[in-house]
Amino acid sequence: MGASQVQEYFYVIEIELTAGTGAAISTTPAQAIGSEPFVWEQLGAYWNTTNGNWQIRVSDNGANKFFSSMEWKVAALIGVDQRPFELPVPWTFMPGGAIMVEATNDGTGTDTLFLSFIGKRLASAAL
Repeated sequence: MGASQVQEYFYVIEIELTAGTGAAISTTPAQAIGSEPFVWEQLGAYWNTTNGNWQIRVSDNGANKFFSSMEWKVAALIGVDQRPFELPVPWTFMPGGAIMVEATNDGTGTDTLFLSFIGKRLASAAL
């Protein structure tokens, strides 16, 4: 009988959202995780305008888990230098789950927000 072990590898899930001034938008459908667990460790964000006036709320649809009680300002978390934010505690999205992002553009014009869910996949590898 062959044994198996978990093999970790770097993985990024990208989500892109575009909305007009004051408009709310969400990932529809939610971003599917796939057949291997995904361990979310950092959140990266980039926006087209200079102010980054976006608010978001992230949830794991598979676990019915919200990561905040309300939307939070992306620029406050990421900062003006737009470096990835390291989560205080990594979160594992299980196979069959999905990332849902609700977002509101609080800027003065149409803008696009690019989110990078940075982490690793956990794959079973035969020995």
